[in-house]
Amino acid sequence: MSMQDPPEGRGHCLGMPLPPNAFTFDGGVVEGGLRPKERDWFLRQRREWMADSGCHSDDPDDLVDAHNIPVVPSRWAGFPESPFGADASPLSVSRRDMTDAAQRCRDDGCWLPLLVASVAWGWGRSGFGPTRLRWIFNGNARWEALPVAETQRRLATAVETLDRAGAVEAYRYLAGDRRIPGFGPAFFTKFLYFADRAGGGQGCALILDDRLARQIRRFWRCRTDEPYAADGPSPDWLWQGSAWTARRYQIYLAFMGRVAVDLSESGERWTPGLVELLLFRRRLGQG
Repeated sequence: MSMQDPPEGRGHCLGMPLPPNAFTFDGGVVEGGLRPKERDWFLRQRREWMADSGCHSDDPDDLVDAHNIPVVPSRWAGFPESPFGADASPLSVSRRDMTDAAQRCRDDGCWLPLLVASVAWGWGRSGFGPTRLRWIFNGNARWEALPVAETQRRLATAVETLDRAGAVEAYRYLAGDRRIPGFGPAFFTKFLYFADRAGGGQGCALILDDRLARQIRRFWRCRTDEPYAADGPSPDWLWQGSAWTARRYQIYLAFMGRVAVDLSESGERWTPGLVELLLFRRRLGQG
């Protein structure tokens, strides 16, 4: 399979190019692909995820859909357009559920429910999430919140940009002058990812948060002895977060697409989304 050959079904953007101003170090890592031990690790993780998730399908979309996060609806009940009820018991929310929620937003034209769901899903059943979301809607000592109508407008524009110009430009929009205060890349990439899945996946969006950045940093660290890494920036500097540039996000997407291409040489179909899930699930090299 070449870098430009899309898989069957939903678009998965296996041929995302590197930005023209990428560092030589970045280009060497992306173009070099996986090492044998890394390829074996991914193949093993896929088999383990099939067993652990109870998913009876080998289709990568189904395997991704089976990923669940526990959410307590009552923690999010007071927010505008919350897609959850007021139950105090944990609710298991899958990526399929999140994609369905994004589809309802596409149908209704209101994206606030997906903003709430993205933050809730990202934090799970504990942590700082409700406070962070209150800051997005109400502001705090550091920033003034946007009017709710303006937040909705910017979310809608981000999705329009995603559909028209792709994930990198949508990322650039939400990370730039039109950003939503308090809604940073770790969560707005979740928003873009689910909005994109509901739209068919043509925008190539993937989640990038601190946990995934630490995983990607390990690939770069393992290649610091390569000639292309000489005099290059350190992996710690390249992947420090959590305010990655649009250029860094494009490099991430290009790498994840290259990994999916490499793994597809095994005869199984791989997508960048499945690569991301397996990296999120377990530290590289473990298991």
